[in-house]
Amino acid sequence: MIEYGAIMNTIDLHGLNLDEARQKMEQGLVSALNSNEWVVRIIHGQGKHSQFFPVIKSFVRRWVTESDFAAQYIEMVYRGEEGSPYSGINPGEIIVILKGCRDHPSDHEFDFDPQEEREIRQQKKGIRADRLRKSRRRASWR
Repeated sequence: MIEYGAIMNTIDLHGLNLDEARQKMEQGLVSALNSNEWVVRIIHGQGKHSQFFPVIKSFVRRWVTESDFAAQYIEMVYRGEEGSPYSGINPGEIIVILKGCRDHPSDHEFDFDPQEEREIRQQKKGIRADRLRKSRRRASWR
């Protein structure tokens, strides 16, 4: 399996307000386009912290399909609920394929293994949990 970082640019919008998220997303997509990166993963979250509806998620999904930038530079969009050839099912993300870049998705074959991806995520969660436990122990010693 190819690691995410090796095949796609990731834009994480967690913890941002709508204006910050819009700006970071636009800058990230322009940067990916300028770098000839054709697969971009936008992590918008599921919107569980929004009061009435998922604000950032709704904005991102509308923007990547209806904006002038999308009309000119976005070839395809994979919603996280449906998964994609590049990632598993994740309602907190969207995968964007950019037009006109040097390497095109049809020129590559990707081997995505959902089980392997799940194991990698579990390992990363375990590492984070260990770090958190160690930092709490150090804090209690003081």
